[in-house]
Amino acid sequence: MIELSKDDIKCITTFESLTGACVSDCLITDKAVAFIVKHGDLGKAIGKKGSNITKVRQEFARQVLVFEGSDDMEQFIRNLFGQIPVKNINVHEKMESKTAFVHVDEKDRGNAIGRNGDRIKLGRALLQRRFNCDLRLASK
Repeated sequence: MIELSKDDIKCITTFESLTGACVSDCLITDKAVAFIVKHGDLGKAIGKKGSNITKVRQEFARQVLVFEGSDDMEQFIRNLFGQIPVKNINVHEKMESKTAFVHVDEKDRGNAIGRNGDRIKLGRALLQRRFNCDLRLASK
């Protein structure tokens, strides 16, 4: 079970009222706010021609990332990478820890990492929070 702070709940309420999408989780960092929306609500969250996500970005005055939720860890990881094609995902379990190694094309590696590593750090935090699993980009 994910524990939400008062700030998380306030952000979720604002996001839901602006978009009409149902949010299951929210992660706030210094540079960005990430929302996990219910399966099927991603289009609603973005809005026609990006109108809803534009309103949300103006409201929060920082980068806003929206991901579609899934109870399946592999699908959730694919959703974290959005338009970046994921070649494959290997999950390694040692003792009581899990690590998911994600393989992407070399040309997509920069996008997968994000500016200053922001995308991969956010993805790692969300995956840890939801599935207690670490996230690594695998090299060739």
